[in-house]
Amino acid sequence: MISKTTIVIAALGAASSSAFAGYTITQQNAAAPTYGTTLNFDEPGTPTGIVPSDTWASLGLVEMQAGDSQPVVDDFSGLYPWVNDGNAFYGNFGVFMTFDTDLTEMSIQVWDPSGEPSFFGGGLNVILLNDGDPVWDLGAQNGEIAEPAWGGLGDSWFNITTTDGMVFDEVRILGFGFTPTTFVDNISWNTIPTPGTLAVVGLAGLGAVRRRR
Repeated sequence: MISKTTIVIAALGAASSSAFAGYTITQQNAAAPTYGTTLNFDEPGTPTGIVPSDTWASLGLVEMQAGDSQPVVDDFSGLYPWVNDGNAFYGNFGVFMTFDTDLTEMSIQVWDPSGEPSFFGGGLNVILLNDGDPVWDLGAQNGEIAEPAWGGLGDSWFNITTTDGMVFDEVRILGFGFTPTTFVDNISWNTIPTPGTLAVVGLAGLGAVRRRR
């Protein structure tokens, strides 16, 4: 079981072109940091029921998809009281997120009743891709997938960070076992550059140039 543990992926050598150093994930019980762009599915005007996969394209999340292509947003706390009150996103056979720009950080709350990883199934995997290439895979690179939070137990928060200029633009969250149903909520992320950084720096620099003149 991977819990309250930070996993740092080491470089796998020149022959492993699809895997890079510089990706870190922490699974934890405490809330992960909140980054610049947030999505909690309770924003005014958020549709419920089966939703279009491009519902959040205006945030740069060009596709938020379920494994069965039936993404659902609803308040599941009545049926699954261990999921947060308020709306959450439900993906049967996994949750797949694609962004229109590179990300450097992400935090996300995840529940999945797949159960403990075992010979008979269960467990949760998190995979990162960039430009279509896998760059981080918990199961393949760490040798063990995570035990998901479910039934009110376990560590539900994942915090993904990068170093050394590494980025990602796709996140895949996959549950295994007899009930591979995944719920996610409270997503936040930083793009590269951090939203607004260039504009602020550019305006400040322009003002300095004008003052010197």
